[in-house]
Formats: sequence, C-alpha cells, structure tokens
Amino acid sequence: MTKKLLLILTLVILLTGCKSKKFYLEDKYYGNSKYLEISEREYNKIKDTSFVLFTYNSYCQFSKPCDQVFEQVMKKNNISFLAMPYAEFKKTNLHDKVTYAPSIIIVQKGKIVAYLDSESNDDLKLYQDSDKFEKWLDKYIYLKKN
Repeated sequence: MTKKLLLILTLVILLTGCKSKKFYLEDKYYGNSKYLEISEREYNKIKDTSFVLFTYNSYCQFSKPCDQVFEQVMKKNNISFLAMPYAEFKKTNLHDKVTYAPSIIIVQKGKIVAYLDSESNDDLKLYQDSDKFEKWLDKYIYLKKN
C-alpha cells in the first residue's frame, strides 16, 4: 500500500513539475525589435502587465556591452524590451528586489519572475553571450507570438 502511495505521489510531483510556466508578454512587445524607453510614471501605468525590462547605467562594466547582447536576441526573435535608466528605475517598486544595474527583469502580471544580477558571477555569461541569454529568457517567456 505504501509503495503504491509513494509511486502515485512521485508521479504527481513529476507531472506537475513538467508543466511549462512560460507565458506570453503583452501583444505590443511582439512584432518589433527595439528598446522602448519608459519613465517611472509610464511604468506605473503598466506595472501590472507582463513585460521584459532592461534597466541600465550610463556606463558599462562589461567587456562586451550587454545592451548589444540583448538587442541581438530581440532582433532574432522580433521582440521588444522596455528600457529605463537606473536613476529612474530606483523610483519603482521593482527596485525593492533588483538593486543593481544593468539588469533584465522578467515581469508577469506585475510580479518579478526572474532577473539578471550584475553582481553575480553565475549571471555574467548571460550578459556576454546572446545564445546563453536567449536560452535563459526562453525558460520564462514565449519568444514568438503564435
């Protein structure tokens, strides 16, 4: 009896763990590949929607500018990211969780799903390699609107 229960429980865990948690961004972010500059005021109007936000500094600490890496992925997938200078970003509620820039922040219906941490050695490769960044992004959002 306990073996059957354990087997059923294991199957339930495996099946629920295999479900995709990917989601679509708002329609307006598909079909174009550019950074859409927004202010804190504009962010407050759309903060409960789904989007990708690039927050950046006026200088780049990486050997390869990360905005170019991200832009390659945007162009390849015909998708747009919101963009906001870090000084403006600090005024948003997202700054409570993401405290460094540059960063890519994936937001689903107003909640942070994932983000890149510029202070993390593990995330460094994502800032510098468009293929690795694309694979990371693809874990969370649908890159193409079907």
